[in-house]
Amino acid sequence: MGRTLTPQPDPYGRARARYRRDRQRRLGGLTLALVVFLGGAAVAIGDPGRTTQPPPADSNESIAPVLAWSNKLLQSPPRGVVGQDSEYVHQLSELLLAAQRRGDFPRLAVAVPVNTVKVLFVDDVGGQRIALAAFVRDQPDPATGWPSAAIWLVAKEGASAEKLASTAAVQGVGDGLEPYESFAVEDPSDAGKATHVAIAPAGCVFLTSPLPNNRVFQWAPEPTGTYLIRTPQTQRPEWWRVDCGTVTRKIVPGPGSLAPKPLTDAQLATAMSRVRGGVPEPRARLLVSQYAQSAGYRLTTLPSAVWVGQVAGLPVRSVGGSPAAGEPSVESGKAMILAAPAAGGGWVGEVTIDLDQPRPDGVVGTGTSFAVAADPTDPASVLAVSIDNDIIGVEGRRFLLVVTPTAATQVRVTHDGRDVATAAVTDSGAVLPVPHSMTDLVVEALDASGRTLASGQVAREGAPSTLETDTWNQD
Repeated sequence: MGRTLTPQPDPYGRARARYRRDRQRRLGGLTLALVVFLGGAAVAIGDPGRTTQPPPADSNESIAPVLAWSNKLLQSPPRGVVGQDSEYVHQLSELLLAAQRRGDFPRLAVAVPVNTVKVLFVDDVGGQRIALAAFVRDQPDPATGWPSAAIWLVAKEGASAEKLASTAAVQGVGDGLEPYESFAVEDPSDAGKATHVAIAPAGCVFLTSPLPNNRVFQWAPEPTGTYLIRTPQTQRPEWWRVDCGTVTRKIVPGPGSLAPKPLTDAQLATAMSRVRGGVPEPRARLLVSQYAQSAGYRLTTLPSAVWVGQVAGLPVRSVGGSPAAGEPSVESGKAMILAAPAAGGGWVGEVTIDLDQPRPDGVVGTGTSFAVAADPTDPASVLAVSIDNDIIGVEGRRFLLVVTPTAATQVRVTHDGRDVATAAVTDSGAVLPVPHSMTDLVVEALDASGRTLASGQVAREGAPSTLETDTWNQD
């Protein structure tokens, strides 16, 4: 689903998004849950498609620092135990270059010729031989701007250079070599689990920390220094960091999540223990597990259900901003809100809406993420989330999904002390339109006597992690 999104307007972000859309990394037989954890975006679930968007010609920003760090990685010596075997590395490089020139790697058959292949990592990990190689072009690819392509190779442990250079060993191909490269491949001895490899330029070091509690990290350097390996046996709840000199270039959650497989009945009962609204959907187990997996160690506990219910009266999205002739003007669906405490403090959550009827374009559901400071699972609290950022119509309205205490009968939205919108509450929930341009709205849940039971502001859109860092685009 992420491949259909338009990246934010900065060259580095566009380059990374475009690169990842084009890069088809495989995890062997791993089944990846179709989930969304996209900060600041409302996502429609439908045909994933594929797009490639070059940077706009009028961009006044530069990705020169990114390319400089990419070149530092390219010039780094091979890493990994097998990577110290210079004869093996040389043979593998020559075989890969010959295979590319024969056209064995269609993804690398670009108009710009490749003049050399640089092997950056080779090691035997978890019963497999894994390698990362860069294909250095004569000049940057005119379609992508990347001067070097990247390829991940996987074969059996101890595989010859011939085996590792074969097309059967190709597990991931990218149009560009990033400053920080990472890869995951299914572990052959532990179905459903993966081995992870990450690599940074020479002069940089990896550090890791257990899952932080309110931003408190306990960083320790990795013995491998400029690269990091995690197998199913060594994986743990943790965060990763890359320091280059005195500057931290990357902080990211390690692979994995708190979600067990499968979610136990006791864990599901805990997740649903404070839910408001109607009867929990049968999909609750799946959605709780999927959200936990997609958010990974950005969450410090398994998510809990905040509300389950029916939403109605949402305008149908269409190209022109209004439905075409003969199409319904509004839509409805079953919604579930999940939330969990975030590693950086506060709470993050997501809204999932399964539409009662597919849209004309085939979309069957929508979702959005949010962040709040206080615990939204508190039965006495009020939560308001914008749920239709992808379907704003010509009226300039947005729709709020508001969850209230059980005793509430009405929701009132005010701006600067003046009423903006009101709606009746059904099963601790209400949907109401508000002007899209208005900010700092106050949402109140009222009982039958008009008394305010709870109040709060609209949740921040998206669920950004305040801990994550990626500064390869800075000098």
